[in-house]
Amino acid sequence: MPPTTPLPVPITLIVATTPHPSPSQAGKTLLGIGLNGTLPWPRIKTDMSFFARVTARAPPTPRVPARANALIMGRKTYDSVPLKLRPLGKRVSVVISRDVGGEVRERVGRELGEKREREREAAVAKAKQSAESGQGEKRVEVEESKTDAFVSSSLEDALQTLDSAAEKGDVGSVYVIGGAEIYGASLRLGLDGAASARTGEGKKAAQRKVRIVMTDVEKLDGGLFECDTFFPVDGEELTGEGWRKVSAQEVTKWVGEEVTGEWIEEGDVKVRMAGYERVDV
Repeated sequence: MPPTTPLPVPITLIVATTPHPSPSQAGKTLLGIGLNGTLPWPRIKTDMSFFARVTARAPPTPRVPARANALIMGRKTYDSVPLKLRPLGKRVSVVISRDVGGEVRERVGRELGEKREREREAAVAKAKQSAESGQGEKRVEVEESKTDAFVSSSLEDALQTLDSAAEKGDVGSVYVIGGAEIYGASLRLGLDGAASARTGEGKKAAQRKVRIVMTDVEKLDGGLFECDTFFPVDGEELTGEGWRKVSAQEVTKWVGEEVTGEWIEEGDVKVRMAGYERVDV
């Protein structure tokens, strides 16, 4: 029997959205994700902590724990991360940019080197402190950093690299974290070029599971957040043909921690986590 070809790794779009009336279509509700290059709402600790935990927690492979999760993002999204946090620790940051051989690649590589050095220094200091307090071995050993980053010219090229890494156990879950253009390209995977979907990369794209883990954000007083950037699909599309809303238990399996689907209040807002998966139509 010939060996089976591994299925491509699923991708999960992780995003926070807020309902916003369409400026051009009466009665249509869009899902706002940004305003002036940043989030439409003040810092929401519940959502930010959820994002950090989920994306940093690599799921186990059938044999060994995966080395790290991967985060796919556009260059502007990468740049929106505070400099001291770039690239995000214990994850593989994949930056999509047309400038793969120029300034972007050089800068991401430099920032990766600086981040790894900071991580090494912190790990050495912690190991020495444990040894001196009698809580660890006298010999100081520091694990190799799980933080990594690279630049890719397209979403398809990035996924090809990540599929290979996932087969070796080097990558666990693959998350897409924005912005709107990268979300849109992810949602079109397997739908563009339907004529070639039976062979080659077209077939592989059609086989890839596309999921969404969405944090719904609303004001407690019923007001609306101003937005100028929107998720590529709206709420009506996600509950219509081509998508299914999954249970809280299924989202829990995706992300590795309990998700109840209930509203959580924080300050002047409330949030809840929901999941969707694309289905054949």
